[in-house]
Formats: sequence, C-alpha cells, structure tokens
Amino acid sequence: MPQSFPIPHPEWDDLLQKRDALHSQIAAVLTDLHSLADSGPVVIGHYAVAFGDRLTRLHAAEIETARLKREIDLVQAAINSGRELDYNQIQATLDAEFAEWQAKLKAEADNLTRHREALDHLLDPAKVRALRERFRVLARRLHPDLNPSQAPAEAELWHRVTAAYDTNDIEELDALEILTRDVDSVPVPDSMETLRGILQKLRDMLDHFLISLAKRRDEWPFDQLPVLDDPAATTARQADLDARILAAENSRDERKHWLNQLLDH
Repeated sequence: MPQSFPIPHPEWDDLLQKRDALHSQIAAVLTDLHSLADSGPVVIGHYAVAFGDRLTRLHAAEIETARLKREIDLVQAAINSGRELDYNQIQATLDAEFAEWQAKLKAEADNLTRHREALDHLLDPAKVRALRERFRVLARRLHPDLNPSQAPAEAELWHRVTAAYDTNDIEELDALEILTRDVDSVPVPDSMETLRGILQKLRDMLDHFLISLAKRRDEWPFDQLPVLDDPAATTARQADLDARILAAENSRDERKHWLNQLLDH
C-alpha cells in the first residue's frame, strides 16, 4: 500500500511566502535605520558646506551685538550714577559674562570644520552598497527581533555583524555571511493558527520599525535633507541667512555708533 501524506492547506504556501516577504522587508528597514544613524556625520558635513560659514558669521554678529548692548547699559549706569567710568573694569565684566558664549561659538565653528573635512574621507559608493547588502542579509538571519529564539552563539554573531558594519569591515561581513548560511532556514510553524499569529507579529514589527524610521528622518540632521537635496531650497536658505547676517551686522554697527557717542559725551 503506497504511503500517504497529509494534503497541505491551500493557503499554507501563500502564508509562508508572506512570512518570508515580511522577513525581507523588516531586514531592509532595519538596514535603513542602521545606515541612517551612520550617515549622520555625512549629512552634517554637507550642511556645514552649505551653511556653516554663514551660521558662524550670524552667531558671531549676534553675540557681538548682545555684548555691545550690555556694554552700553554698563556705561550708561556709570554715567547716571555719577561714578568715574572704569572702562577696563567694564571690559573685564563683559569678558566674564560672554566667555561661555564665545566658547560655544568657537566649538560650533570647530565642529562645522571637522564635519566638512570628514567629507574628504567618504567611502566609495560601491563599497557602501556592498556593506548595506551584507548587513541586510545578515540582519534577516541574525537580528534578535527576527530570531527571538536564537542561541547565544548566534547572538554573539550578531554583535560581530554590527561591529563590522560600524567599522566598514566588508571582509568580516563576507566571512560572517559564509559562516551563517545554514542559519537562513526559518523553522516551519506547526499549524495554520501559529503561522497566522507569526504573520500578525511580523506586520506589527514592520509597522513599528517603519514609524521609527519616519521619526528618525524627521529629526536633526536628517530633517535638513529636503533642503540639501534641492539646490533651489539650498539657495533660498543661504539668501535668508545672508539677510539675517546683514540685519545683525547693521544692528551691531548702530550700537557701536551709539556707544561711541556715549563715550565721547
């Protein structure tokens, strides 16, 4: 008598394909999240190139304007009280009060310069694509969210994956891809009900990661990408900064004039 096999449910293969597709989609979104975090310095570098010099000039003019206003107040207070004007003491007071702002301005300028210089050491685009592809494959095999019952040895392999990706070690990722090829098999669920439950969990997981990705793209510095990727928007932002610089410098010059008149008096 020939051996009989259970007849699979008509939906079984379709549900398995949907499960595999969700695994691939989640791995792709996880790769985007990881890559987005790594690309932050590059985005800031392009931002520094487009706007850095103007921002430094604007903030320098704003600090100088604020200092002049404070200087006028101190001089006027001395005149009103009838005290002898000790201009050296006033300058010492101003230096102490604005030391923190000057330090912040220098740190900002140094930071922007550092990010501009980082653009000179970018990876070749082909290598970036290769790194992302290796990471996507390994994320599907080893990411804890996609493999909740993984063994400790597989969890350690995942730590090696993230470390290699963060250091752009394509050779290590290649070796890990070969080493984990036998991990690519996903256990077969024991029932249709279990499989449907797995699909719902995967859909919820995908939604969660997509929301996280959308939120991350709305945060600094990634919220600047629409402007940086649009030459017209970049030019408009630069023109706006130029106008703000001019206004700040005009205000500074007016206060210089008023201070000189006050001192001459």
